[in-house]
Amino acid sequence: MNKSFEHMLANKELTINLNKNFDGSEKVLSDNLQQEETLREQAMIFDSIQDSIMLHDLEGRFLYLNETAWKTRGYTHEEMMGMTIKQIIAPECENGDPHRLKAAAEKMKKDGYVTIRVKHMCKNGDRIDVEVYAKLITYHGQPCILKSIRDITQQLQAQMEIKKLSIVVEQIDDSVIITDKAGMITYVNQAFCHHVGYSREELLGNTPKLFKSHQHNRNFYKNLWTTILDGNVYRATLINKKKDGDLFYEDKTITPLKDDKGELVGFVSTGKDVTHEMLMRQEIEHIAMIDQLTGIYNRHKFEQLLTLEMERSRRFSEPLSLIIIDIDHFKSVNDTYGHHTGDLVLKYLVKIVQKNIRKIDIFARWGGEEFLVLSPNTDLKNIAVLAEKLRLAIAKAQFPEVTRITISQGISTLEEKDTFSELFKRADMGLYHAKEHGRNQIGVIKNFAE
Repeated sequence: MNKSFEHMLANKELTINLNKNFDGSEKVLSDNLQQEETLREQAMIFDSIQDSIMLHDLEGRFLYLNETAWKTRGYTHEEMMGMTIKQIIAPECENGDPHRLKAAAEKMKKDGYVTIRVKHMCKNGDRIDVEVYAKLITYHGQPCILKSIRDITQQLQAQMEIKKLSIVVEQIDDSVIITDKAGMITYVNQAFCHHVGYSREELLGNTPKLFKSHQHNRNFYKNLWTTILDGNVYRATLINKKKDGDLFYEDKTITPLKDDKGELVGFVSTGKDVTHEMLMRQEIEHIAMIDQLTGIYNRHKFEQLLTLEMERSRRFSEPLSLIIIDIDHFKSVNDTYGHHTGDLVLKYLVKIVQKNIRKIDIFARWGGEEFLVLSPNTDLKNIAVLAEKLRLAIAKAQFPEVTRITISQGISTLEEKDTFSELFKRADMGLYHAKEHGRNQIGVIKNFAE
């Protein structure tokens, strides 16, 4: 028989009242054997409870302890029964906040019970956080305190970890959004509120459609939803819209949230504002493909586009033609009027050409005073018509300071087995022919034998 049970037998008033019939009448006990059996059953019940059960008088001397009470604190039953409640309450609780314990005692006297959190000290000095439900009862005719005590150490540790995580999530600069399965926003961190300009109250209960910029098509969002509803992580750079209408780029990761059964319950979305980086990248790309003086494509970009157009031309059996434009006597313009005027002439010529070509035509500065026009779906006859149109428009224009400018041009059309070099060489030979025969005209070489 365990010590707790021996103590219960010696103090038979501490029993669960199992001695009444359902109608409230007293059972007739044949002898003390039935009462001892009842006590034995109650002892087994108390000792099987994971919570600590303690009974002590108003001086704090223990009158009863279940097995959990003394075992979890590292004592034997005899050791702990010889102690008082004050000896197991950690000193920092009494010394640190004596008014709280006093207020709890006064509440218990007033209401008959109280719930409080304290720290208990184990035999080896370890502390455990406990939640105590204490109630005044009468025992042997004297007021005593019966306590049910639960170890909440792990619970508090878990809460502390959650609090730490919450602090981190609130303080990081990356955006965090949590939505339910339907996309309803249930949480946003402060960083996201700051980035988009909405308050937390405006966002909760809303959906991410609020930030839709209409910069992505339906297939983009269809792919997004298909991915996350299938339980997969989605990553992409999104263009979203702030409250004030400004657009911003966000590196977005959307992760499905699942319950213990693996069922999809929501999504957590994290994002980093990469607007500055994207604009820098676009600026670099712009510099890499745009001629800084004239604002049209440069040589490098033209070569890229020409390769694509040659492939397209062959795939769909459509003609593709090229014009090389060279300003006549441009060196004398620079020598006579200066390079500033020469730059103005180049810019003005670009505007004239842009007004006279199609949107699908590709216009680029090849270098110095030389320009290229690539015309998709245009044969040799029609490229000659376009070149003449450009020649006349420039010849009639009034250029700043120099008044009149003329151009010489060479044209060619892509043949079946042409490389870029061959296409360009024929147009270049045509240009040379135009210059050799008086300039301000169009030269065409149909094949290298001519």
